[in-house]
Amino acid sequence: VAMEQTEHNLNATAHLNFAAIYNIHDGDFTSLRNSSFPFNFTYSDYDLPLDSEDDMTKTLTFFTAKIVIGVALVGIMLVCGIGNFIFIAALARYKKLRNLTNLLIANLAISDFIVAIVCCPFEMDYYV
Repeated sequence: VAMEQTEHNLNATAHLNFAAIYNIHDGDFTSLRNSSFPFNFTYSDYDLPLDSEDDMTKTLTFFTAKIVIGVALVGIMLVCGIGNFIFIAALARYKKLRNLTNLLIANLAISDFIVAIVCCPFEMDYYV
């Protein structure tokens, strides 16, 4: 019985200390909504209406990023497409170049050529 009273007193003391620190009385936890317990979480970002944010797609930075990404993707398509096609054509034309190493490189060149021709235009459509 004495042990149970001691545990009850410790729990009551912990509850009082918690309540005193965070101004909680009678189990009212609404005062914790904007406090920093236990981390600094705020819900103010979720209270904003969706229409109040500015449209970032109409800024100069967004337009510049679209131009840079478009130029980079066109450069990738040209270098990969033309370079790999020349390598594949050289292997097809000259039989002296057909050794095991060049055939393995040709396999990579074919896959890279397919990526440049098939995937990059869709990436450009998505990002630009």
